[in-house]
Amino acid sequence: MNVSLESVAKTLLINEKNEVLVLTIGEYKAHPEKSFTPDLPGGRVDPGETSLVAARREMNEEAGIELAEGQFTLAYTKTEFYPKEHKSVSKFLYIARIDTTPEVTVSWEHASYEWMPVENLKTLELRSFYREAVDYCFETGLI
Repeated sequence: MNVSLESVAKTLLINEKNEVLVLTIGEYKAHPEKSFTPDLPGGRVDPGETSLVAARREMNEEAGIELAEGQFTLAYTKTEFYPKEHKSVSKFLYIARIDTTPEVTVSWEHASYEWMPVENLKTLELRSFYREAVDYCFETGLI
């Protein structure tokens, strides 16, 4: 069996008011069920990239926010196998705390954004890994 490997890195960007940046996915033709759902800045790790470099790049691409690598802390990771696609995906969740509320410029992938209280993440509908990762961050006091 030929198994493909993939990695994804997302970030909880938390400002000085203890608000987190949440993006809203735009129309997603390949996966309509993902259209207009909450999302965190981040995406696929490109070949030759580390998950940290990808998280930083994706923050800039999706939100127009440039952060230094030292501002990111790896909070949670998990690898899952998807038998139907013969794919193994490593998923990374970073936390970046900043002392401002920067201007956000959303990419073509997203319809809008919101700075919401971190507490709202507890009830926000997130995809399964991110729900699990965010819950872990609350349980352990990381956020």
